[in-house]
Amino acid sequence: CTSFAIKNLSTTSTANMACVGLKFSSEAFPQLPTRSYLIKGKKVRIFSNAVPRDDGSLDFVGEFDGNFLQDEDVDGKTHDVLTWTTCPVCIFIDMLTNTTYGAGDFVNTENVSLVDLYPLAQYCNQLVTVPDDSSADANATTEEPRFAMNTIIGDQTSAYKVLQNMASVFRGMTYWASNTVNVGADHGNLDGTDINPVHLYNNSNVINGVFSYSGTSVKTRSTKIRVNYNNPNNKYKIDQVVVEDQSLITKFGVQEKEIVAFGCTSKYQAQRMGQYMLKTEELDAEVVTFSTGLDGLFVLPGQVFAVSDLMRAGQRVGGRVSSATTTVITTDQTVALPAGDNKKLSCILSDGTLETKDIDSSSGTTITVSSAFTSAPLAQSVYVISTDNVQKQKFRCTDIKDNNNGTYTITGVQHNDSIYDAADDTTGKPTDLEVDTRSITTFDEDPQKPIDGVVTFLDVKKNNDTVTRGLFQWSRGTNAQVVKFNLEFLVNDDLKTSLTDYTATTFEYDGLEEGQTAKLSVAS
Repeated sequence: CTSFAIKNLSTTSTANMACVGLKFSSEAFPQLPTRSYLIKGKKVRIFSNAVPRDDGSLDFVGEFDGNFLQDEDVDGKTHDVLTWTTCPVCIFIDMLTNTTYGAGDFVNTENVSLVDLYPLAQYCNQLVTVPDDSSADANATTEEPRFAMNTIIGDQTSAYKVLQNMASVFRGMTYWASNTVNVGADHGNLDGTDINPVHLYNNSNVINGVFSYSGTSVKTRSTKIRVNYNNPNNKYKIDQVVVEDQSLITKFGVQEKEIVAFGCTSKYQAQRMGQYMLKTEELDAEVVTFSTGLDGLFVLPGQVFAVSDLMRAGQRVGGRVSSATTTVITTDQTVALPAGDNKKLSCILSDGTLETKDIDSSSGTTITVSSAFTSAPLAQSVYVISTDNVQKQKFRCTDIKDNNNGTYTITGVQHNDSIYDAADDTTGKPTDLEVDTRSITTFDEDPQKPIDGVVTFLDVKKNNDTVTRGLFQWSRGTNAQVVKFNLEFLVNDDLKTSLTDYTATTFEYDGLEEGQTAKLSVAS
């Protein structure tokens, strides 16, 4: 023996670490081989009425008491129960409050509202139907949780970035309000019903009575999305799911985007993420921005609010409540009910909630409802009248800015309740968004035809090539009531693009060649 080694046993423990050892023959592996490990991950706290399923998602049994699941030790002391779970909300809370690897040095459990996060956890863990790839029957289906997270965070990075990535799993956004960490998310109701607005805005509680509307460029709307996820059938290597909408491709061409589904190991969850983004970009044709006073405190990011705009409705269908009982409302001005059936009155109650009742009668400044409100509407709060002929618009809040002068600027995007079913359907042909047929205006005059058409041809650089762009411009007419157009664009009598509900007054087309005949038809 020419050498020897001395082995010392150590009793020192290394906290928050795991160690694994392998023994293999140097004849079979002359060099150190690359290893990969399938780990179960870390146990985290879960909600008090949560029961883990076999796949790691959570089922909820009984009432939630506002705490984590707890148990008693042998000394009778209670402690939080740690459990393996794929629930992204529970994992998010753990990263937010853990003092070893998370943001727990800055945020503790008291700064987290479990009551507000509980509905998100319910929505994440609700089972949705997906194709059963393990079955020989092509029509067989199974179920999986709507959102699940399986991930490893192996590199140091910004805490806020990690938390935002985690929140993106359940379509969430984080913000700080009332000395607590709040998480808003774009999610539907568990029973599939339409989302009710949390607050009303009309011209009487908006500064200068002005709502500003804007649209999104068709050039920024994706028609094809590649979603990266970790494929468990290929050693969790990066794989892709491609989601596309052929009808949008026909209208706008191929406009591709590549995104990452953070912590995703299900191809159908990745598909749902792609479908949600595709449908969102298809839907979000309109953005509203306005400034208000203390009414800006009644809505939070991610929540849905209602807008009734005099300039769009064509007549005054809202205002302020001067005084009220549970059945009779006195308004600030004389009320003229708009035409149409199903006349309804929406008011803000004394507890700040929004409630809607059928209108029984109206006279002067007095409105009587057919059944009593839960409590008397708050004096000086806003009200809105709606009928089948003129209804409120729904927007989802994306941003609230404190102007530091007692006013707030709110931004919201157009909301369509059918987006959740359209995003969740992975069992066959993609589900289309339902067309929002609600009437928001009393204007019933025939739209004026577009006027002042101008065509300009420009040479532009595109992918290092020079192409000819046709720029078509027009105006809405003398009364400016036209807000949408139908377009058909042809080159040498070959239909290139057909658009409906087009809101802009310009249209661009790249790739025209000398000698071609281009024709754009615009109808109001």
